[in-house]
Amino acid sequence: MWVESVTLNNIKCFKNEKITFTRSAGNVPNHCQKPYSWISLLGENAVGKSTLLQAIGLLLAGPEAAKELLPRPTGWVCDSKKPGKLSITLNKEENDAVIFGKVIFNRSPIEKKISYSYFVTADKAVKVGKETYTEPALIEESSKILSWLRKNAFASDTKGWFAAGYGAFRRLTRTSQVLIPSLEPPKRSSNFATQFNEDSALSSFERWMVYLDFRIAKGDPTAKKMRDIGINAIEKLLLGNTKIAEVSMEGLIKFDVNGQRVSTIGLSDGYRSIIALAGDLIWRLLQTFPDLEDPTQASGVVLIDELDIHLHPVWQRLIAELLREVFPNLQFFVATHSPLIAAGAGEDALTLRLDIVNGETKITPVEDISAYDVDYILRSPAFGLESTHSPSAQEKIQRYHELRIKKDKLSKEEEQEFNQLKLFMQDKQPISPPEPGSLDDRINAFLEMNLP
Repeated sequence: MWVESVTLNNIKCFKNEKITFTRSAGNVPNHCQKPYSWISLLGENAVGKSTLLQAIGLLLAGPEAAKELLPRPTGWVCDSKKPGKLSITLNKEENDAVIFGKVIFNRSPIEKKISYSYFVTADKAVKVGKETYTEPALIEESSKILSWLRKNAFASDTKGWFAAGYGAFRRLTRTSQVLIPSLEPPKRSSNFATQFNEDSALSSFERWMVYLDFRIAKGDPTAKKMRDIGINAIEKLLLGNTKIAEVSMEGLIKFDVNGQRVSTIGLSDGYRSIIALAGDLIWRLLQTFPDLEDPTQASGVVLIDELDIHLHPVWQRLIAELLREVFPNLQFFVATHSPLIAAGAGEDALTLRLDIVNGETKITPVEDISAYDVDYILRSPAFGLESTHSPSAQEKIQRYHELRIKKDKLSKEEEQEFNQLKLFMQDKQPISPPEPGSLDDRINAFLEMNLP
């Protein structure tokens, strides 16, 4: 299952925007589309990236869970005199019979494409269907598809239909605590809780590790298999030779980080963020696909807001590739301010830039940026920076070039200023062009010849 398109009508800064996440499959006819498995959302603050991710999250959560996540959608409708609308089209691969179950799949009203919608109202009286609403509300569109999905896909105990969303605040619990080795089945809405409540902690990693360790001590072979899959997935996403060292009887989990034994409460925010995300994700996959030999190979949709938060550039450069390697069949929607993450997603990723134009969000596809360096990406249409230098340095560079143009007509004061700026330019080697024939010069020449 993957998202083919999303449409937002009269939702916050989206007046009427349909975003498609498919591409043609090589020489296959146009009607045969394949999904982008990684979608990067770029743009300045307050252009709608989080809103788009939240809208997708609400649609994937199902009507009941959506109303738990957003019980009163205040501020979601742009023009309160008419309802807003969220619509989604999902696509099922041929092997999705594994997800839905062959018997149910064959008897269901579900075709290859699944489309459904919610309406959103504000504080003005508007009509949706036969009902009039005078308060902010989220209303599902009446359809057989939603009725079937409510029973077979959106229920908390449904196996196979997977989607999860993570807000910008992804954290483990910050209090040291003794964890009881028990585990309650997750509610459907909890898959998206951090998208709508920044105070929600992703404590499931710690809880299921303690629970599985307890089950292993009781001789449960399934628990050992699940723990091994989970630990393997988490450790692949961590930098260096970081390993999960032990789970103590008191419920404390410790890691070996750069030769030191550190509990989760003592880890840096970068490690805690990735462990919280990866631990929660793998736990939910294990819950949703209990019969799969390796649930990390399952399909589904994952939404992540501001993936770059707390991560050093070394980690930012690698994290997209690592996530795609560990979870190869998930479709990732990622909002980021990092050119390293955008480039690291690879040449087959879809990169979209969001901008506010005349008060509404416009979305523009960005050409492949995976082969460019960060400086070029920041100055490209992907980010649109005028300069990657500090404002004061940029002023000096601009002034230097202004004086250089009229070098033979400089006043005495200007000539003195020019000489000082010339020394500044010579001292800052990155500002100057690379030496002819140098490696940097040859790399630049190659990129200019071979990239758009």
